[in-house]
Amino acid sequence: MSMLRGIALRIINLTVILLVVLIVIAAVLSGPASQVLKDTIQRETSEMVTTIMLHHPMTPAQAEQLKQTIIKQLENAYGLNKPVYIRVFYVLFNILSFNWGFSYYPDAYGVPSGSVVSIIMSALPGTIILDTLGILLSALIGIELGLRAALKYGSLYDRAITYYGAVDSGIPQWWVGILMILVFAVYLRLIHSPIVFPYGGIVDPQYYNVWLYDTAKAFINPKILASLLYHMVLPMLTVFIVNIGGWAYFARSVVLNIIREDYVTFARVKGLPQGQIVSRYIMRPAMPAILTSIFISIPFIIFGGFLLTEAVFQWWGLGYVLNIAIVGVPTPDMPVILADTYMSTLLYIVLVFILEILIYYIDPRIRESQG
Repeated sequence: MSMLRGIALRIINLTVILLVVLIVIAAVLSGPASQVLKDTIQRETSEMVTTIMLHHPMTPAQAEQLKQTIIKQLENAYGLNKPVYIRVFYVLFNILSFNWGFSYYPDAYGVPSGSVVSIIMSALPGTIILDTLGILLSALIGIELGLRAALKYGSLYDRAITYYGAVDSGIPQWWVGILMILVFAVYLRLIHSPIVFPYGGIVDPQYYNVWLYDTAKAFINPKILASLLYHMVLPMLTVFIVNIGGWAYFARSVVLNIIREDYVTFARVKGLPQGQIVSRYIMRPAMPAILTSIFISIPFIIFGGFLLTEAVFQWWGLGYVLNIAIVGVPTPDMPVILADTYMSTLLYIVLVFILEILIYYIDPRIRESQG
């Protein structure tokens, strides 16, 4: 019963956090960001009226009247004619109901409808494939390397893992990505190597329409799937190179602290097998810290953590989309940025909730304290 009460309280706390974050975002969008949208409407309407005048001559008074009519209609459509406090609740409702509207610059993304939902959904598979899968595999490999290093504390292998983790943590992922392109895409072509890799993209150009319009169909097409795997080699290697060392160093530090505990020493004195000591007395107490680090990392990786890396490889994922929404268009594409931020916060809260339940079952100390 205490567990259910604790989970209920956690849900309430996380929901409050989500609402506070969304209210702040809605207030920003309804205030300062609204002026950006108004300026954009003014500028684009002036350009539109100028173009119309080239084909349909009119007096300056008529042109100004047409301009003001168009501006008024657009401001009504975006709700800019309402008071700020009304716009805040309007934006908040749309966020929660996934009614994210349309991008200001749909042509920049290539998604046919231009709706923000379509843009986010078309980019989500690429991010899950590269970023989430890449970081999970990196974490699994790195944790195994770090565990072995801790068990061989002071050895040459342990020192190598320590140095690699320290160096690895200071290398920008986007910089490694550029090096990978220069070596395996540019240089191999210059020496006429029989094996070369693409400069970027998620699939070959002839398959882009299928990927953007019907991603599920792309996964069951052998040619498109092969193209996806081919384009994923360099980005995935980049993720591995940059992240494995950090996870190994982190796991090594956690395991070293646990190895010094009295219950581990007692288990060794009892003569228990090494495998049982590692699985029951070392890894199980270490899992809450490791799981926390992995779960907390995933939202930031998916929604912007790999922004520059996806941009370097032109990998169609949420980081690349966010990059376009921020710097790839004349003015910030607020609907896309808003959707990205909301999904990041929502995913973070869901993962924290799942993490709380997992840690409850993994760590017996928490169950005893709530029992």
